[in-house]
Amino acid sequence: MHLSIVLILLGSWMNSGQVVADFTINSIGLLSGTSTRLSKGEELRLRCIADIARTTGLELSSIMFFYKDDRLIYNVTTTKDRETYTISRARVSDTGFYRCRIVAQGKEKKSKELQIKVSGLLAPDMNVSKTEVTEGEEITVRCDVPDEDPPMQFIFYKTSLGGSIPGQEVKEEKTRHSNEKYAEYQFEIKEGEAILHFECTVKLMNIPEDTSPPSRRQTVTVSEPFGKPNINIKPSNNFTEGKVMEVTCSVRTSHLLQEKVVLYLQKGNQLLNSSTSETLTYSKMATVDDIGNYSCKAEGTKASKTTSTMVRVDELFPKPRLEPTQRDINEGESLFLKCYVPGLPIKDSDVLNFYFRVKGQRYMATGGRFFRDVTERDSGEYTCEVTISNITKTSNPVPVRVYAPVSKPILKHIVKGNKMVVLGDTLTLTCMSLVGTPPIRYTLYRGNEYLGSVEMRSRMEAIFTVNATKPDDLGQYRCHSSNQNKKVVDMYSDFVNVTVITPVGDVDLLVIPKNGEVEEGAVLALVCRAKSGTLPITFWFYVQRVSDLLLHSVNKTDNMHAEHQVTSFAKEKEGRYFCVASNMANKSMQSTSTEVKAVLATWKKGVIGVFICLIIVAAIGIIVYLYMDKKKKGKMISTDSSRTEKSSDSHKKPVVDLRSENEYIAGSPQNEEELHILKTDENIGNSQQNHDVEYTEADGSPPEPQQDTTENNLNKL
Repeated sequence: MHLSIVLILLGSWMNSGQVVADFTINSIGLLSGTSTRLSKGEELRLRCIADIARTTGLELSSIMFFYKDDRLIYNVTTTKDRETYTISRARVSDTGFYRCRIVAQGKEKKSKELQIKVSGLLAPDMNVSKTEVTEGEEITVRCDVPDEDPPMQFIFYKTSLGGSIPGQEVKEEKTRHSNEKYAEYQFEIKEGEAILHFECTVKLMNIPEDTSPPSRRQTVTVSEPFGKPNINIKPSNNFTEGKVMEVTCSVRTSHLLQEKVVLYLQKGNQLLNSSTSETLTYSKMATVDDIGNYSCKAEGTKASKTTSTMVRVDELFPKPRLEPTQRDINEGESLFLKCYVPGLPIKDSDVLNFYFRVKGQRYMATGGRFFRDVTERDSGEYTCEVTISNITKTSNPVPVRVYAPVSKPILKHIVKGNKMVVLGDTLTLTCMSLVGTPPIRYTLYRGNEYLGSVEMRSRMEAIFTVNATKPDDLGQYRCHSSNQNKKVVDMYSDFVNVTVITPVGDVDLLVIPKNGEVEEGAVLALVCRAKSGTLPITFWFYVQRVSDLLLHSVNKTDNMHAEHQVTSFAKEKEGRYFCVASNMANKSMQSTSTEVKAVLATWKKGVIGVFICLIIVAAIGIIVYLYMDKKKKGKMISTDSSRTEKSSDSHKKPVVDLRSENEYIAGSPQNEEELHILKTDENIGNSQQNHDVEYTEADGSPPEPQQDTTENNLNKL
């Protein structure tokens, strides 16, 4: 019976551990109830069908999802195995890949993708902000596609009639992307445009191969606020220099124009004249320098128009040439300049007046020859000019440099913050000649050793930097200056002495005695040594206890070491001793610290040794004394025992014999105590003898108690 119950429970437990599946999804598919290729406006019907195996009588609730291009577009909760999604009027933007999915009690399945193609993209709607505009204005064009979904690509078209070539069409195309169902673009109305046509097309971004038909064309008329300006050249566009050239610029404006029009006359990028009237003029004596392109520009608030023409001027005579004998001259030498007109006969040149100019000064020289003894002030750019038939022409400038000799240079050592030059620092020196024409070359020397050169193109001091990395960098420095004037060659400064300070390095402290143990009352000797450094050197001696305590400081001008003594050394002077050394480099160097302790003086050690020896001797004496005393007491006890036995026998001997025995013992006492004991024994014996005599006289026989009394007395002693 018990076995059957166990089997029943075990079977129940095994059944409860099994999960019985009451349904399974075999497959799911998506079908089009109409067709996969539709025209715009037709009905699109999608049917999702699931193949589900289930137990009898199971009513299963599930959710069906519909997707377009992996984007959820519809879902429904149902107990059916199929559901339908319908679009009553399909649009081109409904083109794409569709699928469905079913989810039921944690189980799900997806269908394969179904491609739907909807064609028939309609032409978009287009509007313009204005139908009548003027040149220079902007017009906004809007394109709408209300029946489709973005994103979209809009293409705007602008067609112009009556451009630079009458009757020829000029097309302009602009593209815009939009996430809305419309897009806008602003077109600028350009000069010369008369009649404009605007239209647009559209593409869906997910169907780039399909383009809509163009929209309805919109026509815009353009009015001209002012005409194209005119430019006129007198005497003509091609003439010989020496004549007066007159340029006229004019423009015709509309009587309806309410804004001002400004006229600009330009030669290349050079503005020659401007006016707010309808006409302006410009005139001058023409030369070949006036050859170029002349432009007349009419500019309003929004529009502008330009007319250009080329002017050519033939040369009457060429520009003069200036030739110096030399361009770099020493001060005090003669400058010779020659000016001539190329191609002009010599006889004609000899009678012409040439004018030489430099720094605003004008000098005349007939025949074009100029002589002058020059100074540095005569440096500059020289030109010459000549006038023939009222035409004045100037040569190209020729630079002439007059070099004044350099003066003796001044060399300075720049000390920053009034500090000495420390080994490893940068040494700064300046060199300058107060007189002399730049560029001037400065060269620095240490003794006769070349260190470097600097060329200064202005009258400024030259700066040299020297890295003082070794003691050899100290010494005598000087500099040399020179320029293009070759009359003075050797121009040296005075010597400048520079001292380089070597910082203190490798400091150690010598402690005497070396083991760091000093007897109390003795002297502690400290020696601080620096292995390197420029004298004088300052030494500081310290002891470190709770904090650093300065003991002594001394400045040494002739030694690399210093001494200090700590006298009467005691326990309270113990600590870690160290020293610090520094010189004019202001860089301190510290030695390692040494532990110093106070120890007992030698005489104190001797006294303590003697005292200890005395204690040891005394201890030995006490031990010997106690040992001897113990030994003597042992002998005394042994003697007392023998005496007791002899007292017992004394009753059998005559009294005279007892005394003689006592006298024998008393004759060899070892100390007073033994003597006292012996004397006591003698008295006892005498007393006993007296009693014996009395008793004998009374009874005539020796009494026994007499012996007991003598033993008791001995025991008491």
